Amino acid sequence: MEIPLAQEIIFGLVIGSYIALGAIGFTLVYGLVNMINFAHGEFITVGAFVGYLAVVFGGLSIPMAVAVALAITAVVGWVIARVTFEPMNEAGAVPLLLMSIGLGLVLRNGFRVIAGADRRTIPRDVTTYRFDDWGFFVTSQQLFIIGVTLVAVVVLHVFLSRTMLGIAMRATSDNEDLALVSGIDTRRIRNAVWIAASGLAGVAGVMLAVSQSANPNVGFGQLLLIITAAILGGAGSPYGAIVGSYLLGIGITVSVAFLPSGLTELNATMAFVVLIVVLLVRPGGLVNAEVRTS
Repeated sequence: MEIPLAQEIIFGLVIGSYIALGAIGFTLVYGLVNMINFAHGEFITVGAFVGYLAVVFGGLSIPMAVAVALAITAVVGWVIARVTFEPMNEAGAVPLLLMSIGLGLVLRNGFRVIAGADRRTIPRDVTTYRFDDWGFFVTSQQLFIIGVTLVAVVVLHVFLSRTMLGIAMRATSDNEDLALVSGIDTRRIRNAVWIAASGLAGVAGVMLAVSQSANPNVGFGQLLLIITAAILGGAGSPYGAIVGSYLLGIGITVSVAFLPSGLTELNATMAFVVLIVVLLVRPGGLVNAEVRTS
């Protein structure tokens, strides 16, 4: 059955929303800690399981579960970073990269040992709103995912542009040595980055547990899209990661409308074609360094 283009855009906005929540944290770590964290997907998985446990066993509402997952995942991510990555801060990018790959593997298999490979779904009531004149429908679940992401984006913007800590983060991202001699406590900034990035990953995990399921691979399964969105937007740029995520999400779903019947499984490939074309035209991504530091 052919799906209207408007409906594909709605699906794309949903996919782009939880990619954005993951990509913002990923690119914050890349920009300020200067490392590619391949364990970021496992932070998302932590959030998914915390959200599931909070709703099913804690009896909390899903919005409350989001708050709990944000807080717990932020603490877990910060502790892991303090124990594993921070002692290797001076070791260079490659050892940190290898550490993150190994850590992700250990955490992923740890989830399997503790929780098993079963998929767990958060129970929820879903209301469908139909707009037949425009050819699409949207569910309360989809509106919730998009709404939570928009709130996170607004809070992030206010934090980065209106608070001293956020401004210090931007200054450290621009030039860590200059920030250090200017009196900025860069160690405190790094701690704040890990807390913020992990917290956002926790929120992304709950969104995935709501729309898909909580399972040991739920975060790792999104990692390639998250990294792609971060690169597409301009690695190190939170605003670019948001743009890249929605472009990628809509690209994945809308490409279905242009693919021949039977080849729709290639829709993700079409999104990466968009990535290649964009990078050929703008190697620094959609939001370059000059824009993100202004």
